[in-house]
Amino acid sequence: MSLDEALSMFAEGAQDLASAGLSNASGMHYNAADLANHAAEMTLQALYALDHDSRAPYDHNLRALGELVGAPEDILADLDALTPYHPSVFLEKVEVENADDEVGDTADALLQAARRVLKWARPRLLA
Repeated sequence: MSLDEALSMFAEGAQDLASAGLSNASGMHYNAADLANHAAEMTLQALYALDHDSRAPYDHNLRALGELVGAPEDILADLDALTPYHPSVFLEKVEVENADDEVGDTADALLQAARRVLKWARPRLLA
């Protein structure tokens, strides 16, 4: 993978985060949480690709991915908050029709967590 591909992944994450904000404002709180999760994942994958020239193996555990790229403890805590909102995990516990209500106001905090992940990674990607 090239720097361009890593930057493309980061751009996808940034775009997901923008979409998450729109979803949250529209009351689609679970979609916002899922997009925030994906924004963090793509950001971490971009960092991994810079150092390893490939995508990282990934099992929907954002903390493990964050540890692979050397994320500090505060970012790892944000990743812990985002991890439960991957559809393969969240929708096993919550019915789809209840997902927005289940996430509710938590979506705001999840968007902030994803923003911190992108903000932390940006200097490394653009250096």
